Amino acid sequence: MANRFLERLASPGAVLFDGAMGTQLSARGARPGPAALLEAPQTVAAVHDAYRRAGAEVLLTNTLTANRLALSYEKLQSRQPEIVSTACRLARAAAGAKGFVAGDIGPTGDFLQPVGDLTEAEAGGIFEELARALAEAGVDLFVIETFTEARETALAIRACKRVAPSLPVAATMSFDPARDGFRTNAGVSAGDAAQAMAEAGADFVGANCGSVTPEQMPGLVARFRERTNLPLLIQANAGLPELHGEQVIFRLGPQEYAQGMLQTVRAGARLIGGCCGTSPAHIQALRQALDAAGI
Repeated sequence: MANRFLERLASPGAVLFDGAMGTQLSARGARPGPAALLEAPQTVAAVHDAYRRAGAEVLLTNTLTANRLALSYEKLQSRQPEIVSTACRLARAAAGAKGFVAGDIGPTGDFLQPVGDLTEAEAGGIFEELARALAEAGVDLFVIETFTEARETALAIRACKRVAPSLPVAATMSFDPARDGFRTNAGVSAGDAAQAMAEAGADFVGANCGSVTPEQMPGLVARFRERTNLPLLIQANAGLPELHGEQVIFRLGPQEYAQGMLQTVRAGARLIGGCCGTSPAHIQALRQALDAAGI
C-alpha cells in the first residue's frame, strides 16, 4: 500500500509541519509533556486544532518524551499505552482526512555507555516499544527529533525501520553555531550528522530546536546539502530563548519568523515547521509567506 505522506511529497510545494506543543500547553495553563494527555487532553486537542487551522499539513503527536525511560521520571511508564493511544487519536482528529500525523520520538533522557549506563540494546528496545505503539495507532510517518548524539539518533531510526519499514522516518538533530559551522552540544557537526542519519536509514534529515535562529538556518541547510541529497526537515525555534525568572521566553514574532524560514526553504529545505516558542500565529504567517511566494 502506498504511503499517503510520500504521495504528498511527490507533489509540488513545501510541506508545512506544526509548531511547538510544550510552550503552547504552558501558555494555556496545562503541564507540558505527555502528562497533559492524561490531565488535560482537551488542551492538547485545542493546540492541534489551532495548528491545523493555521495551515499545518502535518501534526506531531505529543509523545516527544513518551518513551518508557523518560516516562519513568514521572512514574508514568505503566501508562504509556494510554498516553500513546490518546496522543494519536487527538492528532488524527485534528488532522482530518487530508492532514498527516507524525509519531514524535525524542531521546531516551539518559546517556549511552560508556558515558552513562544505558546500553545500545536497551535504547533500541525502548525506541522500538514507542515506535510500535505509534505505528499500531496509525501514524503516517515518524519524526525523530531533538537528538544531539549520533549513535542514539541512529538507534532510534533503525528501531522505527525494524518496527514499521513502510513508514517514512524523518530525523532531526539540534545544533548550535560553531566556529567551523554548526555542531550539536555533543560535538557532532552538521555534515557528520547528515551522513549518520542517512546511513541509519532516515528518509528525511534535518534540524530542530538548538540555538540556530531562523535567519541562520539557510547556512545550516547548506552544510547538510554538502553531504546528502535527502529531503530536509527544518523546525526552528522562535529565536533564541531568554530566561526571565523561571520562565523561558522566545521573542521572535510571526512575521520575522516566517521570513527567516522562507529563506530556509529557498536554500533547499522541503519540509518546514516550528519548534520551541512558535505558535499557531507563527505557522499561519509561514503558510501565508509560502503561498505568497508560490512555494
